[in-house]
Amino acid sequence: MQGMASLQTLRDRRDALEDAISSGVLSISVDGQTTTFASIAERVAVLNRINSEIAACTGQANKRPVVATINIGGGV
Repeated sequence: MQGMASLQTLRDRRDALEDAISSGVLSISVDGQTTTFASIAERVAVLNRINSEIAACTGQANKRPVVATINIGGGV
């Protein structure tokens, strides 16, 4: 990708990535570009970077919550 993405593209990527994280999907597609992630940690890191880029574009502090890892089932 050349240059910085538009604010709307960043928002679209953020929304797609949040949906992928919540549903466990490993790939997202935005504007004809598909990205596949290897792990939840990679998806969270990219989401945090996108949120920082959005904050920089809008001149606001990053107000979106950071995604936490949730353990489902298993021991304590």
